[in-house]
Amino acid sequence: MNVEPERKFGVVVVGAGRAGSIRMKDLRNPHASSAFLNLIGFISRQELKYIDEVQQISLEDALSSQEVEVAYICSESTSHEDYIRWVFNVSLQLAGRWPSLAQ
Repeated sequence: MNVEPERKFGVVVVGAGRAGSIRMKDLRNPHASSAFLNLIGFISRQELKYIDEVQQISLEDALSSQEVEVAYICSESTSHEDYIRWVFNVSLQLAGRWPSLAQ
């Protein structure tokens, strides 16, 4: 049964390395785990503009956007604490690997 969700949550991926690229690919492919998620863009320290048609956005734009409701942290673990603080300060939902988030 393929039911279209009534509402999709706007998502940004933080990090454009291997983990971030895989997460963006997963979010762009239609399957049950991403049915309720709408990929808005990605955040990276590098100036990349686009990765596979996904637009780069600044951290400030993501944090102030009405569209963005979830952040996937896919950056190197040394930056997780800063990103987590920024995300929680604006009351976004947070997603990432458990061991990294628990540190």
